[in-house]
Amino acid sequence: MSTVLNTIAGFFFTYTCPFCDSFDYDFENEALCSKCSEKLHLIKAPYCKGCGAELDGVLELCSKCLNSDVRPWCDAVSVFHMRGLGSDLIHQFKYNGSFEFGRSLGCVATDAVLMRNLRFEVIVPIPLHWWRTVQRGFNQSELIAEQLSVRLKIPMEKLLQRNRHTKQQAKLDKNEREKNLMNAFSTIAGANYKKRSILLVDDVMTTGATLTEATNELLKEVATEVNILVLARR
Repeated sequence: MSTVLNTIAGFFFTYTCPFCDSFDYDFENEALCSKCSEKLHLIKAPYCKGCGAELDGVLELCSKCLNSDVRPWCDAVSVFHMRGLGSDLIHQFKYNGSFEFGRSLGCVATDAVLMRNLRFEVIVPIPLHWWRTVQRGFNQSELIAEQLSVRLKIPMEKLLQRNRHTKQQAKLDKNEREKNLMNAFSTIAGANYKKRSILLVDDVMTTGATLTEATNELLKEVATEVNILVLARR
């Protein structure tokens, strides 16, 4: 149905690149126009298993992850570097209400997952507190998870809830981030409690405190293992 509607709309409307409004854009097959795609600094192999970024040594973890607490997840995917166009996309998407970027970011995220050949049974987004959702108008992680679900044909389920309105992580240092998120998540009452392999989705990873707290909660109740996906590694 989506394909049919897009085809019909194509007779009346011309799609433009969601970021630069260029007409040199293939809506059906491209996340962004070719010029914008070239400016997106995608993460390249070899990958760090702790955060999905590019390795900077001979071990399976990058220097940042080696200096961090042990990661509770099995593997990690980061899609692009948090600089240039990637940083602009995240900022517009997350803070300027540009929810239409969700489709494009979901496209490049899907490509990254397929390239890594990850296997999982369900996709779970990091939840926002209900008040933060009201303020922002949407949950950016949920939009990405929905796109992944459609493109990979793997179900998305909301298995986590945010227990309290925490401070924004971007404004805190490492120790403050960890304290800010203690007991911040719990599994939703009535959720599917069958143990499954999970892909946990968030927008940006800095220290990994949010993903760690959420992963530990999933492993208690509903996950046999957790892999993570973030759009960008800060």
